[in-house]
Amino acid sequence: MTTSTEMDFDALINKASSLPTLPAVAMRVLELGEDPNADLTTVASVVSHDPALSVRLLKAANSPLYASRRHIDNLRQAVSLLGFNTAIALALSFSLEPASDGGCLDKKSYWRRSLLEGVAARVLAERLHAGNAGRFFLAALLQDIGMLVLEKAEPRTYARIIAASHSHRECAEAERQAFGFDHAAIGSHLLRDWRIPEPLSRAVQASHGLDDSDPSAGTSDLDRCVHFSRLIADFWLEDDSSRPSPPDLAQWATRHLGLGAEDVEAILSRIAGLLPEYETLFEVSLVREEEVTALLAEARDVLILRSLKALQDNSDYKERTAALEFRNRVLERQTYFDQLTGLYNRRRLNEVIESEFDAATREGWPLSIGFIDVDHFKRVNDSYGHQAGDAVLKSIARGLAATKRESDTLARYGGEEFVLVLPGTGEEDACKVLERVRRQLAELQHDVDTNTIAITVSIGLATFVKGTDGGENMATCDDVLRAADRALYMAKREGRNRVAVYNRSAV
Repeated sequence: MTTSTEMDFDALINKASSLPTLPAVAMRVLELGEDPNADLTTVASVVSHDPALSVRLLKAANSPLYASRRHIDNLRQAVSLLGFNTAIALALSFSLEPASDGGCLDKKSYWRRSLLEGVAARVLAERLHAGNAGRFFLAALLQDIGMLVLEKAEPRTYARIIAASHSHRECAEAERQAFGFDHAAIGSHLLRDWRIPEPLSRAVQASHGLDDSDPSAGTSDLDRCVHFSRLIADFWLEDDSSRPSPPDLAQWATRHLGLGAEDVEAILSRIAGLLPEYETLFEVSLVREEEVTALLAEARDVLILRSLKALQDNSDYKERTAALEFRNRVLERQTYFDQLTGLYNRRRLNEVIESEFDAATREGWPLSIGFIDVDHFKRVNDSYGHQAGDAVLKSIARGLAATKRESDTLARYGGEEFVLVLPGTGEEDACKVLERVRRQLAELQHDVDTNTIAITVSIGLATFVKGTDGGENMATCDDVLRAADRALYMAKREGRNRVAVYNRSAV
């Protein structure tokens, strides 16, 4: 059922007739991001149809942001180095850069803020070990796209709003007074029209509408990081009267993200370090060097002297209790991560498998598990040492994380073994997904000392479907995992570097 607000949004978007839709290449790239069978070769092939986009991805791959020890001289290598999701996020970012076509919005300032927000969200995702940083970068980059719609649809009204607003926050408040909603709301609606994945459009909606009364209810890490990226951009870009203070940032980060003052200081420093590279990559000036130095010095002095406890003591008891409870939940969540690879650990894996098995049993949908083992990993440790082995494991974990689908769960099982849980996925589709994972890992290059080596994996697949012959042989979630392990043994026995499907009669 279409609401009156949605009709208002559609009418505004229709009025913004000169607002460009996503280019054809960007639309195809976006579709690949949701396709479980898409691979790096397909992404490279699609991007190659846009020469300018191809050049910028090559530039990104050779930049210090994603540097390797060898020069990347073709698009296939660039996409391989960047990884599936990062390549897609950057391709869309380059495609969405607004043209300087007049209007009341200063497009350079608009794009500068968007990029700062994207960089901030990427750094936050890395700090929180929150998953694919490329999605965080893209969602934050898009959070103000509704401003372009309002400028095109209502040029006179919006020109008055821009002229009267002394800060980004004032602008959003004036939009709500004039239209009944702000640019985040219309931007979220536009992204749904463009078939941008729902989590990203929700995060755009939350960028200016997060409920401060409850730090975590109904929000995701992506929502909170995108919202905080806006506050960080305000810190870099607004004048003194509108700029949030470092203690304000620390207090918000504590309440909503479970971060301390020292984390905020580290985040601001990390962003400052990345800014020159993003300026080069996107050919834009973000913040003057002297401003960065002054703001960092101010933040460092204040945040070091003003501890997290002091910030909490200045709040009322209820707020301090809520912050502490949320921090405890964050710490509890962190116990679910493997220290070496940053993936979920075995404890979290067991909980996920049990929960998904119960859901599959109750709802009757399939549950597939892929058991992944690194081939000949002992040779790496024996030839290069255990530190090199750890580096390879981390590299493989990054490759696995870059290839998995959003709905799947990836964990390190132990040693050189990983497990991928694919809920709601039947055997045939799961086999295609795991074959894509195997193929893309085999194409990765891993830097070990002065050498570059390739590593393959063997994968065992088991699928549980209630009421089937195979399903009756798996009475518990442990049985499904055990069946995937047996299939892995078959893959090893048959020569490694392959996907083997569990067959009860063959084991």
